[in-house]
Amino acid sequence: MKYAAVFAVFVSMLFVHLEPVAIAAPKPQPILRLPMLPSIARVTFELVRDKSQMQALIVEEVNLPRGDWQGEPLDFYVAFGAPGVPQAVDVRIVSVMDGLLEAESDALGEPVAITRAPSRPPNVHSLLGRDTMAGFVIHLGKIAFAKALAPGNMATLRIRSLVLLPDVPKGQPHTLVVRLGASGSSPLPVGRLSVHNRPGAPVVARAEARLCGASADPHPLAVEIAPKPAVALPAPHAPSAPPAIGGPEAPIAPVLAVRHVTDDLCVALSL
Repeated sequence: MKYAAVFAVFVSMLFVHLEPVAIAAPKPQPILRLPMLPSIARVTFELVRDKSQMQALIVEEVNLPRGDWQGEPLDFYVAFGAPGVPQAVDVRIVSVMDGLLEAESDALGEPVAITRAPSRPPNVHSLLGRDTMAGFVIHLGKIAFAKALAPGNMATLRIRSLVLLPDVPKGQPHTLVVRLGASGSSPLPVGRLSVHNRPGAPVVARAEARLCGASADPHPLAVEIAPKPAVALPAPHAPSAPPAIGGPEAPIAPVLAVRHVTDDLCVALSL
């Protein structure tokens, strides 16, 4: 309970709360060319309980190499996922050290301003999700981006969303839909998926992930759980079960999955 209380205070101080606004009918906007090719380095999930409410903290880390960037400020559009509009969002720009493929998890980075929008506005680069979906604009200033690029010519947009989860029957998983991105007609590659079991928070014992969409690859995706929950040992001298024949497919690394620009990421977290 002590850890949960401390984490709740941390979240309330860190996040920018999103106030509801009237959403007009979305109008498709032209897709602008980005001066670099982004990639999704990792997506991390945590479960949080605030009193009787179950929440999920979703962290998407999008790598931005220097590419052809010429020092201009950049605006990115991120669409909301499911089951609903986040209660709070925090975005930071974090340096990726030279030689690394992703930002260090304990690096704080610099806060980045965001504004909510009913759809992608003109002159804003599409980053995650469809342009016609409600979401928010990330305003990345040129000074902050240049500072983040200095150590290794690559930076990460760390996008943290706190989502309220609906109640589910005991034994049923909590399900989430995370928006993925594309650059023009090419989907952004996804590096890895992970679950972080924070001390004092609800423990995720099992995580399943798949791409979801009209033509999505059906293969399950590998999800790392850390730390792994304790598993009860079998009774002494208990006979071992024979290996399953024709069992479920082994999960594959997200980067190996065939992905379309319209695919989302569907995740089920079981306690």
